[in-house]
Amino acid sequence: MTDAVRTLADPVGGSEVRVAPKGTPGIEVNGIPADLDHVVKADVRVDLAAEGERTFVVEHVLGPLGLRGITAARVEGRVGTWDFARPEHRFCYATDRPPSSVVGHPTGLPNPDLAAALGDVDLVGRPSRRTTVTEPVTVEAGGGRLTLRPREYAAGIRFEASYGEASLAVEVDPAGGTDEAMIEEVTTSTTPYLSPDDDEAVAHAIADLVSDVAVIGGFDDLVVEAELGEAYHALTIGAAHEAHEKGLVVDRRE
Repeated sequence: MTDAVRTLADPVGGSEVRVAPKGTPGIEVNGIPADLDHVVKADVRVDLAAEGERTFVVEHVLGPLGLRGITAARVEGRVGTWDFARPEHRFCYATDRPPSSVVGHPTGLPNPDLAAALGDVDLVGRPSRRTTVTEPVTVEAGGGRLTLRPREYAAGIRFEASYGEASLAVEVDPAGGTDEAMIEEVTTSTTPYLSPDDDEAVAHAIADLVSDVAVIGGFDDLVVEAELGEAYHALTIGAAHEAHEKGLVVDRRE
């Protein structure tokens, strides 16, 4: 095992998925790399695709992995039955894809079972590379506005998010030291489309921000100011794209 990654010592299971160790950098979901180059949908959900394959609602898996500081893993969907009340399942059925292509939680949660399992398993490796931006990056999309700001080495990511009438500021440590109570709060909060109020919606959005900015975007040290609209994955993925495309991303090491 290389110190260039932080991965699981042993496989774990969560709702909809099984997660296994990986010795090289990066997270794969059903064999597709979880990076900006493989995002094919980013609005009300995030899908990844490669070589004719596609996997759906990946933010519900990538959020818990990012909250636990995992930088390398193989995620496999393990659902074997159809739920035609879910549009993603209907899409898969119509295109001859198995139900395991959908890795999102059936009730719109950022997979609290997976987050708990990852908290119980030993992690190995200690990556030293940390990524930030050289200057602020601001994007408006999906009915909202998001700014990525530079932060010092090993500071982690501070998310300052608002949704509707609610706001929430949290610190996420990509090295795996994120507050346990916060992890439980955000992973047990329902997607804004099903949330009973804006407070729960913005808590859920934190897990999605971790998925899109920290895991898919590849950032470790930032301040993220987010005014979120309904289709906010266009905003989060869009800001990460903008930073990379403009050459404003910098890697640093101890």
